[in-house]
Amino acid sequence: MGIINKKTKMNSKQKLNITIVHEDPFNHFESEKFLYTLNKKIKNIYNLQKGTNSNLLLEFANEEYAIYKPEIGERPLYDFPLGCLYKREYASYIFSLLLGWPNIPPTFIVNIDPYGHGSIQKIIFNKGLNYFDLLKIKTNDFFKFAIFDFLINNADRKGGHCILDEENKLWSIDHGVTFHEIFKVRTVMFDVWEKIISGKIIKEITKLKLKFINDKNIQTLFKELLSNSEIKAITERLDLILETKKLPPINQNDNIPWPLI
Repeated sequence: MGIINKKTKMNSKQKLNITIVHEDPFNHFESEKFLYTLNKKIKNIYNLQKGTNSNLLLEFANEEYAIYKPEIGERPLYDFPLGCLYKREYASYIFSLLLGWPNIPPTFIVNIDPYGHGSIQKIIFNKGLNYFDLLKIKTNDFFKFAIFDFLINNADRKGGHCILDEENKLWSIDHGVTFHEIFKVRTVMFDVWEKIISGKIIKEITKLKLKFINDKNIQTLFKELLSNSEIKAITERLDLILETKKLPPINQNDNIPWPLI
């Protein structure tokens, strides 16, 4: 996401068959618009090397873009199972909808022949700013980002994973290495991490927990995406936040991503 970096145009693959496997179960307006885009003709496809994984940038006929992260493009990681990062991208999106924040671009799980299953996410056009540029004007928003990162156990919150769109709306992107059962938060947000959480936010997290543990459809969906131990760990992190009303301490030597942007 962010500023589009086009590499290796692939004009010969314009007739891809996109099958939606999991979309937004809450039918938000932005998700409906994204579904409309996915039904449009694909004008161009670009092969991207994004981080350690291979991805495709899809350009649609309505001048919209999406990034497709296929399972087969995932490189092995020492601390996450192979072939699960696209599911975690989608799980993070659903979790943000349950919580009400932060803003994550519409993200679905799709099957695209011949590449297979993967996540697909709407591209948000970025002003080119990152966390370090935006910190002074978006501190309160970033505190919510930090809370969200703890709840999903985000192991890769780089500065470039916070973007501002052309309407000055803040977005959170890149959530593939999340939801591990062991605490693995890596973040650049040390400035906002250890603040006390307000009563208003605690109420929102309480509502989230009730939805998460009581809604059978949500439980069924997350069981398709994560392991039982990872789902149990989500509840434990929710309980810790609600009990202490603050984020736990983190260590700048152990809990920092690389590169920072």
